[in-house]
Amino acid sequence: MINACCENGRPTEALEVFNEMRLSVVKVDEVTLLAVISACTKLDCTSELGEWVEKYASDNGFLENTRVANALIHMHGKVGRVKRACEIFDSMSVRTVVSWTAMIQALAVHGHGAAALVRFTQMLRQGFWPDEVIFLSMINACCHSMRVSEGRQLFKSMVEEYHITPWMEHYGSMVDLLCRSDMLDEAFEFILAMPVKPDPVIWRVLTGACRDQGNNSLARKVIAHVIDMEPEHGGNYVLASNLYAADENWGRVVDVRVEMGVRKEMSRCSTAMSYIEGFASTFDNGVLPSGVHAA
Repeated sequence: MINACCENGRPTEALEVFNEMRLSVVKVDEVTLLAVISACTKLDCTSELGEWVEKYASDNGFLENTRVANALIHMHGKVGRVKRACEIFDSMSVRTVVSWTAMIQALAVHGHGAAALVRFTQMLRQGFWPDEVIFLSMINACCHSMRVSEGRQLFKSMVEEYHITPWMEHYGSMVDLLCRSDMLDEAFEFILAMPVKPDPVIWRVLTGACRDQGNNSLARKVIAHVIDMEPEHGGNYVLASNLYAADENWGRVVDVRVEMGVRKEMSRCSTAMSYIEGFASTFDNGVLPSGVHAA
């Protein structure tokens, strides 16, 4: 019941069920406590709630449980209690890759890039083999602290040393890192050199960075790729129009707006034709649509 509430977006109700369970003097096990910590995490819990669930784990002998400790590190790290996450991590007698991942993610999300790199080095020295999630967390850590050289080295190591095929998220984090570091041209070249087709999100990250940093010439090149990938997305045309307007290129502004209008009309016609074809097909099969009666 606790899991059902938690997994369906009702973490407060999950804690209410847990309270009923305690009042019924039902013994709490590891699975139950993990579900409760998950509920607290989804509530972006206050320090009081976080301290309460951790104290409950400690009082009932669960703080030495590696899985429970991992969950507590994740919970504290998510809401910025990085110091407490580090204290729990350092007190653990047994750590897994999940432990290191939770600790590094906590540091990465809150801009502690140097500390994340230290933990990553410690992890490697202790013989743990990094996976895709660890590398994504590390590149994100470099991104938040704008450590370009370290980010490049991590991405290279992931591919060449550990033979890990990057996810789209890895490529996106690298583009974000380069954009945050004002290396827009390099970010553009990185995207063009990707062995897989970049998704629209990556192109939009670069477009937004170009706009924010005033590099309209590169932004216009990038938005062309974005429109080519998502010709039906109206926001792309608005962005392109704004870029041309910033350069006072009013002719291109008109062209883009006209193209956006044409795309909208084509989309409406396509929808209407699909509806009519479906109606005709149903009728041809001898089935009258609901509400239509034979003469």
